[in-house]
Amino acid sequence: MFDGVIFDMDGVLIDSERFYFKRRLDFCSENAIVPKTKTIETFIGETNEKIWEMLIPDDISNKEDLKRRYKVYMEEHSLDFKKAMRPEVLKLFQEITKRKKKLAIASSSPYREIKKMLVETDLEKYVNFVISGEELRESKPHPEIYQRAQSALGQGKYLAVEDSELGIQSAKAACLYTLALSQDYCINQKKADKIISNLKEVLNYL
Repeated sequence: MFDGVIFDMDGVLIDSERFYFKRRLDFCSENAIVPKTKTIETFIGETNEKIWEMLIPDDISNKEDLKRRYKVYMEEHSLDFKKAMRPEVLKLFQEITKRKKKLAIASSSPYREIKKMLVETDLEKYVNFVISGEELRESKPHPEIYQRAQSALGQGKYLAVEDSELGIQSAKAACLYTLALSQDYCINQKKADKIISNLKEVLNYL
């Protein structure tokens, strides 16, 4: 049995990947940008910095300006986190807390987005620690994000819940038992210890 859970956010707690993918492509279209890749699987688990490198790898001079404009575009076309949250998440967090287990979020998303999600969904009070990929020297699949989450939670045995191939690799490299939440798009989850179809299954490990 485990002493707590470290969750990824996008694709796990929040069913957001398609929304973010469409928003990026819409922004590119409205700004006459032809992205180098148009498959959702390419972006899953990546940081914003890496995504921009994949979208417009050759246009270095214009990239910083586009990133600033996209930040404004994101605010104008924001995700409704309450609607996008998976229906089982609130009761799951309540039960994890009731069992006196620790809970953390380790996401490649910007910290402001993680914080916004926690406030809008009323999940903040259940979470012991939050870490964003933008705080780190190395992004997933490097294990740093999960190593720092484990260190912050303190001594204990922790479980990771991921969806992306990069996230699974990161958690496994940090020596965490890793559950992968299955998705309805093509994504490699073979390196996970177990693939689950619903987040409620996490409770079987606590």
